[in-house]
Amino acid sequence: MKIKEIQNKIQGENLSSFLFSSRPNIFYLSRFKSSNAYVLLTPQEKFFITDSRYFEAAKEKLKGWNLIQLGEGGKPQLKHLQEILNEYGGNQIGFEEDRIALSFYKSLKEGLKTRLKGYSGFLDEFRIQKTEEEIKIIREAVHKTDRIFEKILTQIPQAADELDLRRRIINEIFIEGGTDESFPSIVAAGKNSAVPHHETSHTQIEKNNPVLIDMGLIYEGYCSDFTRTVFYGQVHPEIEKIHQIVKEAHLEALSKVKAGIPIKEIDLAARNVIDKYGYGDYFIHSTGHGVGIEIHEPPRIYKNNEDILLENTVFTIEPGIYIPEIGGVRLENIVVARKDKGEVLTQTSLEEIRI
Repeated sequence: MKIKEIQNKIQGENLSSFLFSSRPNIFYLSRFKSSNAYVLLTPQEKFFITDSRYFEAAKEKLKGWNLIQLGEGGKPQLKHLQEILNEYGGNQIGFEEDRIALSFYKSLKEGLKTRLKGYSGFLDEFRIQKTEEEIKIIREAVHKTDRIFEKILTQIPQAADELDLRRRIINEIFIEGGTDESFPSIVAAGKNSAVPHHETSHTQIEKNNPVLIDMGLIYEGYCSDFTRTVFYGQVHPEIEKIHQIVKEAHLEALSKVKAGIPIKEIDLAARNVIDKYGYGDYFIHSTGHGVGIEIHEPPRIYKNNEDILLENTVFTIEPGIYIPEIGGVRLENIVVARKDKGEVLTQTSLEEIRI
């Protein structure tokens, strides 16, 4: 964990401390899940603040932390948090302005004797570059997703509709040891596959149509993300054509991946292939996004992103083509940016899958 580096940043920003209030960042810092918790870091100390429902479990797990039970003795929790910040926070406290409700900020500020200074994305530079331990967990999450997809392929003909297939996906997630979907699984049958974020519905899954499946799970607090378009019987010839184009675009994007390149080069590589075949207007989203504790994390893999790709960034490559009234194809893998290449974590083939 990069706690010391984060504490150094807090000191470098001339802050006395930093209050983290968002669940993803609290989990990142502590590896402890609580629906009501705060982390207060000073340049020298770390405080974990949570209520009585989680306090005993936190004491058991969080060795080396200063633990404070929020609302102890019947104190109103907001008032108690203000007292904690006044006592331990110092004269200037940073906070996550991009992850806090305005009403909470106003209420918190009223009872403080110290100053608050807002930051957006304070931990992004640390969370973007995954540790090998984090990559190991994500790799296992991805492999579980591969296995689920293999099982789900055999169940497509038995599924009553899109929602029934999603139910089967969720069941397999728990069988594989996942704790939840990383996002609501998308099952898009037939023409629905032309809608990139189709809301899974009671549409029947009929033969001789594409079936787009976009799914992921949460394992040990980290997400997976995966998409394939399956040919259920014979499909429209244009679906077969665009599948080959999307595969080519995906592989071209992958060929650009290595630490140190401008991120936009990955997106442009995929986009140029799709443009070459005349389908540029039907590729209507970015080529990918970071994945970790949250399903969408920085960086965004997009043509305007001038940022440099950092080593050990974990992200998706997922170009797609979507033809209204016909259907769509998206092929999504999770990749790690290594020094000289991209390491593909997803094991499922990019070739056509026909059942």
